Amino acid sequence: MTTPPGVGPTSGCVVPWYPSILYYHQATYPDLAKHVKRAQASGLPGGSFKNPLTRTDAQTIRDNRTKACGDAPNIHGKSCDEYPIATSKQGLSSGGSRRSFPGCDLPNIPTGSGSRGASAFLINKSDNDAQGGLNTQFFRRERMLNGAPFETRIS
Repeated sequence: MTTPPGVGPTSGCVVPWYPSILYYHQATYPDLAKHVKRAQASGLPGGSFKNPLTRTDAQTIRDNRTKACGDAPNIHGKSCDEYPIATSKQGLSSGGSRRSFPGCDLPNIPTGSGSRGASAFLINKSDNDAQGGLNTQFFRRERMLNGAPFETRIS
């Protein structure tokens, strides 16, 4: 079977009224799941059909990562995770302030709540490294282009 012209990992349909769902498994990635749950509970978007995240471009991804985690300390076995995930338009480059939670290992970052901004948290490096692959597989499988909506859920 051949793939029709224009169909592949770099093409797809944006269906703004039906976000795809990106799952992180709590049993497999406990630190990642804990951070996403806490960030969503603090009011950040992405955990529901009514308030999805939106896929974004490479420059915004770099900006989101730099603004949320660019000054994170280097702690063996840990890696800075940001939520909303860097691949979303709702990341820190869209406005708001950076926040975290007690026990995050990031000094001088206040706690907070609300729908704007981003949460930064040092999580297990293997969880954070795996997240990149999970996200890439998800975006390819779902044929997600810039502007496509998605939700992030914990299972």
